[in-house]
Amino acid sequence: MRTPFMRALTRTTLAALVLALALLVALPRHGSLGSDFFDVFTLAFCFTFFGHYIEAFLRALPGIETGPGRLVRLTGWFAGGLWCYLVARWLWLRYGRDLNDLPGLVWGGVFLVVLELMMSAISGQRSANDRAAR
Repeated sequence: MRTPFMRALTRTTLAALVLALALLVALPRHGSLGSDFFDVFTLAFCFTFFGHYIEAFLRALPGIETGPGRLVRLTGWFAGGLWCYLVARWLWLRYGRDLNDLPGLVWGGVFLVVLELMMSAISGQRSANDRAAR
């Protein structure tokens, strides 16, 4: 039996692989195809892996699916996206890449909001509170 961490790691890695293909086309090239893919995969993995735990934390909050809880969830995604992007930008610098290749910091928050909306639509997951109520 696989642990929840391994399931999350597998899911987020697969999502990061798909997302990295899109980022490879969108961001400027730096070196070989392999090194560029590794760089954008790391960027994508920051959002998918950390985003998974940000979403898990937010889903555990009571009332997150109703009323103002939805705004709290959206704000949490945005704030979490800023932190994911900070980690990704730090790694981007460690790889010897130029920060001017990346969009501004605020787009990290927007990116995670869009990513989480897409992942929620694809997976159709319900919150922990909704499952407990049934």
